[in-house]
Amino acid sequence: MALKYVSIERVLEDVYRNEGYTYELDWNDAIEWTGRALKLIGAPSIYIDKVTGESLITPNVAIETYRGELPVDYVEMLPGGVRDADTKEVYTYSTDKFITQPALTGDASHYTTSLKQYSLNDNYIFTDVEDTTLELAYKAIKIDERGFPMIPDLERVIKAVAAKIVYRVDHILWRRNKISERVYKDSETEWLWYVGSANTALRMMSVDKRDSWTKAATRLLPMIHDHSTSFASAGVREDLNIGSGK
Repeated sequence: MALKYVSIERVLEDVYRNEGYTYELDWNDAIEWTGRALKLIGAPSIYIDKVTGESLITPNVAIETYRGELPVDYVEMLPGGVRDADTKEVYTYSTDKFITQPALTGDASHYTTSLKQYSLNDNYIFTDVEDTTLELAYKAIKIDERGFPMIPDLERVIKAVAAKIVYRVDHILWRRNKISERVYKDSETEWLWYVGSANTALRMMSVDKRDSWTKAATRLLPMIHDHSTSFASAGVREDLNIGSGK
């Protein structure tokens, strides 16, 4: 599902307007609760697809001594999402348990293959190439120009994030005996309902996305080398000339 995004300020305005708080929210707390809410919703479409090199904040990754630092907004790698920035050769995920060792010792890898490989660990990407520049395609957190998280502009997602903030505020007020336990439990129930509702809303495919997914899933002849092109044609219609005499 293609999404628009709104600022966290929109959600905080809804919280103050609907709940009538005189309690002043701490921005750091609100941002942290928003991030946790988005992670708990957990649907992949909550994140954006991004490529390094298109922003000054997330340039292509420089590999030095077999290791490079992942982008600051990195969530997870897209299929076939690691390639050489110059040659466009796609890297394969490594099963070698010692691929991280050269970055620690400075020694060259003891094992080599015809394919270039990578591995991920502790906010770093490791390769079997000593020095190079990589272009990454990955899932990223959507942030605004101030670095604040942005929220998908879907009513159920906005309601879920607002419910999370209300739940956390009410927890603080309940602990201070400022509100009753019944009010606090109502806030908890509302948050638990909306987090599931938001997850469902974000997992609904558009017609175009469902069409591409169906073509990839029902293919008769598997494209076993599709990784080398970063799955560029996985959703393209399969044409079979069976019985045509050609």
